[in-house]
Amino acid sequence: MPSLRSTSAPLLGAPPPPHRGVAPVLLCAVVGFLLLGAWLLAPNWERAFRSDHSPAAWLSGALLLALSITALRMVGDRALPRWLGAWLALSFFVLALDEQFMLHELWKFRCHEWTDACRWSAVREAPLLAVAVVGFGTLAWLHRALSHRSTRCLLWAGFAVGLVAIAVDQWPGVQPHLPWLPELPALLATLEEALEVVAEALVLAALLRQPGGR
Repeated sequence: MPSLRSTSAPLLGAPPPPHRGVAPVLLCAVVGFLLLGAWLLAPNWERAFRSDHSPAAWLSGALLLALSITALRMVGDRALPRWLGAWLALSFFVLALDEQFMLHELWKFRCHEWTDACRWSAVREAPLLAVAVVGFGTLAWLHRALSHRSTRCLLWAGFAVGLVAIAVDQWPGVQPHLPWLPELPALLATLEEALEVVAEALVLAALLRQPGGR
């Protein structure tokens, strides 16, 4: 007579389990890379984070390119809807180009040569602010496509850390107009690029946890 006891098989219609091991390995590798860079450049450890040619800046570009390629692969694995995967791949590739060639810095410091509207700080900072706005909409779209709550938590943790990085970048320009704001701690300003890296790593970890076969 067959046993009536429940088995460990997944329920009919339940999503496949996430790839659980990849997120901690990725995050440990990213943090280890940042710490190694700081250690190798000690006692001037700030050089690992502050320069546009620092180890942290290189890793940021590498993670953005990895995000773009991962999104394309996920479309092929049916882990993401086609249009969402294509949009993610394009968006992260553009961000990787920006990281490498400093496109938003070029706009910020040279746009006054092209338009008088750049006398307004909001116009000069428009590309960076657009990342926050468009990024929120994109992650809301991605949130609906992800199968597991823990994966969504990683996604929104990455968005939160990214917002902190944008706030740190914008703080020196905003603080003189709002004198009630405190001065930005020097350590936080130094670690802005590291915050961007951690945000990108969290989003990549969320994508890599997503199972295929949708």
